[in-house]
Amino acid sequence: MQTLLPKESDWLQRPGWIFDCDGTLAASMWIHHRSWTHIISKQIGRPFDFPWPLFCSMGGMSAQDTCIKLKQLYGFELNVEQLLADGHDFLEIHLEKDVTARTDVVNLLHYVRKMGHKTAVASAGRRAHVDKTLNKIQLRHLFDTIVTVEDAARSKPHPDLFLVAAQRLNLDPKDCVVIEDSPRGKEAADAAGMACILVEPA
Repeated sequence: MQTLLPKESDWLQRPGWIFDCDGTLAASMWIHHRSWTHIISKQIGRPFDFPWPLFCSMGGMSAQDTCIKLKQLYGFELNVEQLLADGHDFLEIHLEKDVTARTDVVNLLHYVRKMGHKTAVASAGRRAHVDKTLNKIQLRHLFDTIVTVEDAARSKPHPDLFLVAAQRLNLDPKDCVVIEDSPRGKEAADAAGMACILVEPA
């Protein structure tokens, strides 16, 4: 647990802890990577190699913003609604059987809960997938609130998801610590005025 915290940090005294889900609590980024690779290939009618570093750098973006970025980089138009539908079908299968928890982050979660701190999930994922993931790794009951893309006007790197979480916890943003795995998630935490622990995506 201590390995995730900066040295000499007083962050453990902050009463609000907000966790990203995919790649942070759950080792599920690789599943979402497979999903995006599959659904893009299906839509454009040929194999698509979605580079892992690029995919991770876009973590937390909305599906619409992801499609805009991919058009800029690769030139193809994508139907967002069809992607979401195909992605839902893929994730319904693979999140149920393949997702696992990240031990280091889960240890931190248990530690701050024992200290009496409030905890939340703030994910740019869809509610159905976040709930499925948290239920599969048996962590759903450890959170006071869960915020997903349906609960905020804008996704990461905007601060909206984290600000909604802080509001639901009845805490000032400066009293919250965010645990994230993506640069865009850290941007969102910074914009919300929250401390942030950035972990490698899994």
